This record gives sequence, structure tokens and C-alpha cells, in this order.
Amino acid sequence: MDQDIRWKQRFENLTKALDRFNEALDAVKKEPDNHLYQMALACGFQFTFELCWKTMKDYLVQNGVDTSLPRDVIKQAFHHELIQNGQIWIDMLEDRNRMNVYQEQTAQVATKRICEHYGSAINGLYTDFLKK
Repeated sequence: MDQDIRWKQRFENLTKALDRFNEALDAVKKEPDNHLYQMALACGFQFTFELCWKTMKDYLVQNGVDTSLPRDVIKQAFHHELIQNGQIWIDMLEDRNRMNVYQEQTAQVATKRICEHYGSAINGLYTDFLKK
């Protein structure tokens, strides 16, 4: 498959996931103690983060940067200025990995980080990709 088409198709899926993610983000900001909203946000974050790093990977591959593992993709995306703050994305990766095993304390910490930092980073990446 042509890589130019692949990253654009992945970006279309990211657009749909981001809409749901932002809905959950808004809901948690309005009702931060609602556990169902927290779970929806955590799930939306996992899907959206997955599509973010894979979109970055496909875009990098299209531009001649061969990488496949999420951590390496994040490092290359930072190096090639697709993302502004590489550490936030590494933190997202680590929180995404921790969320694979549900623990209420972990979910609450992750929800706070998603609301305070990750949501804006993900939406910033999306906005930057809109320009490409």
C-alpha cells in the first residue's frame, strides 16, 4: 500500500477516535468523580494514543524514517519535530501500558494526567497533522 495513503487513512481513523476521546475528556472535566466517565476517558485515551503513534509511524515511514516500536517512533517524531514534547509522549506510552491492567488508583492518576497534559498534546498533534 502506498505509504502516503496509509498515513492519511490512519489519520481519518484518528479523527473519529479523537472526537470520542474529546467527548470523554469534556465529561470528566465536568464530573471528575464519575467513575464511568473516567473509564470511558481511559479507554478513549488508549485507542487514541494507539492511533497517534501509528499515524506518526506511518508518516515517518512515508518520509524515509524506518521505525516500528512505539518508543522509537516517539523519539523519531520528536527528532523530526512532529511533536513538541517528547517526554509527555513517553509518559503517555508508559501510562497506556500501565492501564492494560485496571487498578483504580492507576486509573485516577492517569485520568488526572490525561486531563492536565495528554489531552492537549494529542489535540496539538492532530492540529499539526491537519496542516500536512
